[in-house]
Amino acid sequence: MLLAALMLALPASASAQSAHSLRVGYFDGAFTEEAATRGPWLDRAVSSGADIVRLEIGWPAPHTPTRPPGFNARDPADPAYSFTAADAAIVDATARGLRVLVSFTGAPIWAEGANRPLGAYAGTWRPDPAAIEEYGAALARRYSGDFPDPARPGRTLPRVDAFQVWNEPNLDKYLTPQWRGRRTSAPAHYRRMLSAFYSGVKAIRPAALVVSAGLAPYGDDADFAGGKRIRPARFIREMLCLRETKKRLRGTACPAPARFDVLAHHPYSVGAPRRHALNADDVSIPDLGKLTRLLRAAERAGRALPHKRHRLWVTEVSYDSSPPDPNAVPLARHARWLQEAFYLLWRQGVDTIVWFQARDAPALATQATNQSGTFFRDGAAKPAAQAFRFPLVAERVGRGSIRVWGRAPVAGTVRIERRTGSAWRLVRRVRVRRHGTFLVRIVARSGTDLRARVADETSLVWRGA
Repeated sequence: MLLAALMLALPASASAQSAHSLRVGYFDGAFTEEAATRGPWLDRAVSSGADIVRLEIGWPAPHTPTRPPGFNARDPADPAYSFTAADAAIVDATARGLRVLVSFTGAPIWAEGANRPLGAYAGTWRPDPAAIEEYGAALARRYSGDFPDPARPGRTLPRVDAFQVWNEPNLDKYLTPQWRGRRTSAPAHYRRMLSAFYSGVKAIRPAALVVSAGLAPYGDDADFAGGKRIRPARFIREMLCLRETKKRLRGTACPAPARFDVLAHHPYSVGAPRRHALNADDVSIPDLGKLTRLLRAAERAGRALPHKRHRLWVTEVSYDSSPPDPNAVPLARHARWLQEAFYLLWRQGVDTIVWFQARDAPALATQATNQSGTFFRDGAAKPAAQAFRFPLVAERVGRGSIRVWGRAPVAGTVRIERRTGSAWRLVRRVRVRRHGTFLVRIVARSGTDLRARVADETSLVWRGA
């Protein structure tokens, strides 16, 4: 039960995360583009209060039909690798104080399974776990903090502490085959990929975090739409070798437990943040408890590193705004839904949230694009940029009682204020650290407008609590 008390964010550590601190950041292709584009958008990420960026760096090995002769895939200095773009993005992000989550998706041709069918996307067909293990070792070594930076003689590349293998493996866009007839194929294969990557990373960097691929929030049954998607809760249940009997979860025979540190998900919602997914095995914003339940059951059954409690991250979530998308939600609602999504995910134990994206994608007449940025394409801030920097949510929890949650952009005393006529009246003070979360109860009538202030920063107004 949530207590009506202030919760302070602690230094970034396992103990801090268990105390409900919240790290937020962005996933955006701008961060891996050329320096002239990358730099300003990383600066905007910092200005909006981001702690972390997810950088999709791919698998920069040769995409040849066969493995290059003499290629040492464990050695990040092997000349067959091409890390130049990844190095530059990681250097620029860390120089601004941002933590980096390195992710990659798509196998070189030689690292795919044999006989990829014509209908399968390139890079998705039964990626070789042994090759993924080698790449994990190369990444861990290159971004250990001790590896020489080829572009800056005499200096080393930054240390990266979190690595994510693959994106949305419950979709055939990223991993094939999903199904074989009416039986799933992808969960078991991804378990082998994930565990192999874990072995590669941990052999070099035991303290680095291995993050599972974020799953798409919705899927299909085997006989629907050709079996191109698997519902996320089912995917995790089978990846962790669990079965449900009379509403109880038990372990099943499993070749080896899945090995990872952080379980990730992408809980995109159809509608408002509090709207649940309709299918029992789909997982939207308010449904993260389905995955937590599976994760804890796997820990108890010895299916996922039982000696530790795994963390829960959201490595993609967002809504599009209007403008620029005429079919999306208005700017004010876009900002409100961002804040409410952050709060609901935090309440369910998520300690890191990555918003997709910082900037709007270019609008194209021929295809749908993502207009989910907290900034417009030209760099102008949307209301969501302020919501991202200083989120505030108020919800009624009883007659005359309102629960107020937020995340402070700077350290200091947060003043929670309510509107009285044309004036703002102080109702509560709470001490916070920079990027610390707070949770308090106040006494207020229904329909109250609230805001929070700390130093010279002010949140958006939360209307009608």
